[in-house]
Amino acid sequence: NFSLDDWKLLHKLQPFIEDRLPTLTELFYHQLLFNDKTSSFLEGRVDTLRHTHLEWLKDIFRRDFNQEYIDFLKNIGIVHATLNIPSSFITASMCFIRSQIPRFITEEDATKIGTDRAILASSVIKMIDINQFIIDRSYYNQLMKITGFI
Repeated sequence: NFSLDDWKLLHKLQPFIEDRLPTLTELFYHQLLFNDKTSSFLEGRVDTLRHTHLEWLKDIFRRDFNQEYIDFLKNIGIVHATLNIPSSFITASMCFIRSQIPRFITEEDATKIGTDRAILASSVIKMIDINQFIIDRSYYNQLMKITGFI
């Protein structure tokens, strides 16, 4: 379960990890651009989407977890559903981020924060899970509206 302690760790990790997040974003977009199933969704918008993705990653570490943040995440799901981006794209994207994020957290970060690297990674992954849950739910709700099931 995500706790106040997890949230505090995310904010403590922010100054250490923020400069590494552009590299994670580049890895992510490299995967998308060289995949025939995903590259078509990026045509003509790669730079804008990279920037948006990077800001989303940074927000994991710097934003308060409140209604404003939840609404921001819901909007991501709505936009993806409206653009007819397959839900599997979102799921695969989150899996990629989840699998890569521990590589961007160092033992030195953990030592400076006063905790264990695995605990830091766990806190980040919990927040990514929450992000995905909210995005997936709003995606589904928007899809139901678009298709006339709601």
